[in-house]
Amino acid sequence: MNRGLVLVLVNAVVFQLGWFVCILGGSVQAAVFTGLAVVIHLLVSRRWLDDCIAIILALLLGLVHDLILIHTGQIRFVESAQLPPVWLVCLWALLGITLNHSLKWIYSRPLWSSLLGAIAAPLSYFAGVALSSAEWSSPLVEVLPIIAVLWLMILPFHRFLSLRISSYVQHQTTQ
Repeated sequence: MNRGLVLVLVNAVVFQLGWFVCILGGSVQAAVFTGLAVVIHLLVSRRWLDDCIAIILALLLGLVHDLILIHTGQIRFVESAQLPPVWLVCLWALLGITLNHSLKWIYSRPLWSSLLGAIAAPLSYFAGVALSSAEWSSPLVEVLPIIAVLWLMILPFHRFLSLRISSYVQHQTTQ
């Protein structure tokens, strides 16, 4: 097996393992796991600048996404009434490390990433709420479509911003 394929598979496994650590372990375990995963990922990545951009954008878009859900009364977190908990923020960072690697096949196709996000994200939130300290504040028939609509835009918008920022940074460093 070549190095690239191994790294893609490890990347996917780390994300899935991280999802469970974040959801089941809580904020401390999530922060430790995610911190280690991100540092190790950046050390072995050949695209560390693109990955840093992807992680930062995922954190920012994730914060906006979750603040919308919190402040429109769709979801509630025991840890904080106004902000998403650390474990949820960590999930966004873990998503960021997958976008140029194990999810690249879908991330590079805006229509497909939009559709996958609209299907997978509500399922992930549904499972996450069932297993974590989060609670639905509104009926599922209201919340899940809102998450789906937000995710129709998140990955394509992330990619749009990522490509623009990466191009700008590369241009600035070559001058």
